[in-house]
Amino acid sequence: MATAGQAGDGQTVGSRRDPALQALVDQVVADPNPNPGAFLLARRGPDDRFGAAGLADRSAGTPMAADLKFRAGSVTKTFTATVVLQLVAEHRLRLDDTVQSLLPDQVRTGNALSGAPITVRQLLNHTSGLYDYIDGLLPHFRRLDQYWPRDQLIDIGLTQPRYFPTPGTRFRYSNTNYLLLDLIVERITDRDLRTNLERRVFAPLGLRDTSYPLARTAVDGAHVHGYADVSLLLPNAPDSTRFDVTAFSPSEAGASGALVTTAADIARFYRALLQGRLLPPGLLRRMLTDTVPTTGSPPPAVAYGLGVYVYATSCGRAYGHGGSAPGYLTFALNSRDGRDQLVAHTNWNSFTDTGIDEDFWAAFHQGYCGKPE
Repeated sequence: MATAGQAGDGQTVGSRRDPALQALVDQVVADPNPNPGAFLLARRGPDDRFGAAGLADRSAGTPMAADLKFRAGSVTKTFTATVVLQLVAEHRLRLDDTVQSLLPDQVRTGNALSGAPITVRQLLNHTSGLYDYIDGLLPHFRRLDQYWPRDQLIDIGLTQPRYFPTPGTRFRYSNTNYLLLDLIVERITDRDLRTNLERRVFAPLGLRDTSYPLARTAVDGAHVHGYADVSLLLPNAPDSTRFDVTAFSPSEAGASGALVTTAADIARFYRALLQGRLLPPGLLRRMLTDTVPTTGSPPPAVAYGLGVYVYATSCGRAYGHGGSAPGYLTFALNSRDGRDQLVAHTNWNSFTDTGIDEDFWAAFHQGYCGKPE
């Protein structure tokens, strides 16, 4: 069934299949690539084009479509950062407030917060130096749908030494930063992050297909199934290199990556953000320009602002975020004014380091800068 604002063929009203985008996603799912499916949604002002190929659900044979829900991974970070900056705009928080002053109960002798002070700004732009709890999850893994309490994840991040002792000196991506921001938002507002997202972002923008689940492992409605190489986690699983991990608990990511959404909702969010509907001009400018070089990050990422990546593309700078969740890989690129946009998605992601998915990366680079046919 098509939802409001969508056509019966599974695409948004007014969207058209574009031959150039279709050729790109066809290459993403072509053998020997492991990707079951992929799509590109490109917007140039009011023009809405897409390409979709492969399968959204291998067992059911459901074709990939650009309107299906999926786990967006770290694209969530821009949403979380927007809520934090709204609190800054309301003078309830300052970028130079320290984590130690905001969360004194998290400071313990010998843990990572017992060292030099870390600011909200340094959490937002990943210059805190805090250990990424994701790197320490494997010993605690029991099953795909297990619930991961936020306190446990934060504790994993804080019991390990910092990557570097002096905050603010360099970039080092860490999901622990955004779990601490989650806790800060909750302390300041007396409401959890889900409630803040729903009231401050989802409802005002009409993001009806976007949710922030934590305890729920099922994805409601028509959705993309995610597949991963689970040979490291479940070595005896059948078809372990493309195992269905859709039920992987989003509590593992929380404020750093638990969002479930659609390509259309992601595009609507970034357009509203970049056109000043969510933040005052000064804070939006700071979000995009208060950046640090993303040393060591793969291209086209060149800098990181306050919850936003800056990408150097062949057609100029773009702003947005990538999102890696078990079984899902997403990128959102946007022009500074939010008029030119691309959301790229594929439903395969590896738990192991198998290198860059070259065809997928080429697809979103070319899809963003290419002209629709």
